[in-house]
Amino acid sequence: MFCFIKLGKFAALVLPIMALSILPASAKTISSKITFKPDDGTYKVVPITLPGDCSSLCKADPNCRGAVTYQPDVTKPEAVCRLNNGFGANPVFPQVPPQPLDIRQAVSDLNNYRARYGLNPVTIEPRLIEASRIHADDLAKAGIISHSGTDGSSHGDRAHRVGYNFTIAGENVATGQKSWDQVFKAWQDSPGHNENLLRPDVSEFGIALVYEPRTTYSTYWAMLVAEPMDMDFLESGNIF
Repeated sequence: MFCFIKLGKFAALVLPIMALSILPASAKTISSKITFKPDDGTYKVVPITLPGDCSSLCKADPNCRGAVTYQPDVTKPEAVCRLNNGFGANPVFPQVPPQPLDIRQAVSDLNNYRARYGLNPVTIEPRLIEASRIHADDLAKAGIISHSGTDGSSHGDRAHRVGYNFTIAGENVATGQKSWDQVFKAWQDSPGHNENLLRPDVSEFGIALVYEPRTTYSTYWAMLVAEPMDMDFLESGNIF
C-alpha cells in the first residue's frame, strides 16, 4: 500500500494496493507411516473427504501457515486435515526470520534507482526512521497492513509526532517480504509504490522493518519519503 500527503492546499491520495504476504503452504499428504511430534504447530484437525479440501481450508484460515492431510489408511477415503501455524517446539512449517535491514544499503539502492531517472538523491532522516518504526511496530502488534495506525493516525500525523514538519510526505507499507531486496522489488513493480520511490519533490528518507513471527504476515515494512518544511514556510501561516 502507498500514500502521500502534500501540505499547502492539503491534497491526499490513498489508493488500495494488494498487500504482499506469505500464502499458506500447499497441503502435504501423508500416510499412517508418519508419526507427529508433540507441539508441532498443529492447532486444528478437520475431517475431509477430498485431498484438495485441506489446502482450501488452510488458505481460508489466516492462522494457517501450512497444512498436512493425514490419511490413516490409503485404501480408504477417510482423512483429516491438520492445520499448522508454524509455531511450537517442533514446527512442521517453521518461520524463517528476515534478513536484517541495512538502512544505508537501502538508501544507496534507492538513490541508484532514482539516478536512473535523473532524480536527486535522498538522505537518511532519523525522525522518518522513527515514524516508520512506530507504524511498522503498530502493524506488527495488530497483525494487519494499513496506512492508518490503530489509533487512527495517518503517516502525516506520525511524522508530526516525532517533530518532523514537511511539505510533502509519501508512505509505502508492505508485509511478508523477508529482505530489503524483495520489498524494494515489490514496490518498484507496483505503480503506486513506485511513484513514491521516484517522487522528484522529496529529499529525505526513512524505513523500518519489524518482525513478529506469531502473526500471519510475520514481517512489516514501513517507508517514508518527504521534503522538510523550511522555517519561512512554517511561519507563513499558509498551511491548515
